[in-house]
Amino acid sequence: MVTFSTDYWAPGMEVTVRRRIEQSYPDNSNNADYQHHTHNDKHWSTLRQVPTINSSDSTPSSSKNRNLIHKIFHHESKASSSNLQHSSNETTDQDDPYLPRTPKVQEKKNIFNFTRVLGRPASGDEASEPKKIDCTLLEKYGICDKGNIGQGATAVVRLAHKLSPKESEKLFAVKEFRKRRKNETEKEYIKKLMSEFCISSSLHHENVVETVDLVQDEQQHWCEVMEYCSGGDLYNAIKQGHMTRIEVNCCLKQLMKGVAYLHSMGVAHRDIKPENLLLDAKGHLKITDFGVSDVFRMGWEDTPHLSKGLCGSEPYIAPEEFQKKEYDARCVDIWACGIVYYCMVYKGIPFRAATPQDANYQHFLNMRGVNNYEPIEKLPTGCRSVMKRILDPNPATRITIEEIIADEWFKNIETCVHGENQNPHRHF
Repeated sequence: MVTFSTDYWAPGMEVTVRRRIEQSYPDNSNNADYQHHTHNDKHWSTLRQVPTINSSDSTPSSSKNRNLIHKIFHHESKASSSNLQHSSNETTDQDDPYLPRTPKVQEKKNIFNFTRVLGRPASGDEASEPKKIDCTLLEKYGICDKGNIGQGATAVVRLAHKLSPKESEKLFAVKEFRKRRKNETEKEYIKKLMSEFCISSSLHHENVVETVDLVQDEQQHWCEVMEYCSGGDLYNAIKQGHMTRIEVNCCLKQLMKGVAYLHSMGVAHRDIKPENLLLDAKGHLKITDFGVSDVFRMGWEDTPHLSKGLCGSEPYIAPEEFQKKEYDARCVDIWACGIVYYCMVYKGIPFRAATPQDANYQHFLNMRGVNNYEPIEKLPTGCRSVMKRILDPNPATRITIEEIIADEWFKNIETCVHGENQNPHRHF
């Protein structure tokens, strides 16, 4: 039985969550393999876990971007990859079954030319020094603060101040990427870096963080320059505990509108969580961090392809990612949005991971089957029916983003304009 009392968030229920960088899940994984796999991941702090069972009984265990994006996402044929071996000693990527076997000449010419795009020599010699670029981060976007305003598994984010005699001070969020690892080739490093930049820089929506530029700083570290969101992230807003139900629903609607835009562009985020949702000064919720995003449909494709790899943060990962080699990444985003909504309402996570080893997840499955999962049953009627379909363990019957947008309860959610609406409500 769940009791939502003031002492519900006991410090003992704090959990440590790992962010998973995209990786293949083992074919014949068992419980021991899974435990070993999670033990070595880096720890990420997150919300407290909401216990749903007695802890004493069991232990919670667009077409115009076609050429650019085509260069990034391992969508080349074997013919293109084999030609690359004549100019580089690096290992070729696997053939992509979702693209035609014979690429166009122009596409073939531009594939794997990341090094020239970023001002590095394209000879494949990893010992070569990078070319000096004309304009550095300091010259274009001003001085960066020494302290971090954000930190992740692969980057840190700092605040840059651009001063101009004719203009007022402008603020930018500067994401400094990690250095290339010793066991990582130059091509692999540049491919990962450019994947994130090319996805984020092609997205323009009020609920997506705007990416401005990709430059090097004075130490020749690659940095992604983005708009600065002064409201912080949704995680901190939830932890403060001051969100009303009107604000929670407003944030949900903005999140769904942002996800709907991403999916319309053929992009799945695959790491939606409160830490990756920012708030600007006008109350807009914005999606950020496209480090593990996947392009599931190119501009010239009619049919989406499946995604691979287990990635994201465990409490927000959909169950099919743990169970299948390939999955529909759009369904994964929908599930994560449902967990985020649960976090906003109850200020905690329902379970640590949607796996058979997690007793709280098993309790969720059992109670959901008889329509008796209390956190969902306590929601208003319209919201309850939507959340039941969002948190459907079966991706084949899970609600789609189009169905959510068309739902009457969802359409009647009031969203703020410049941080306020007629109620009024103001975000934080």
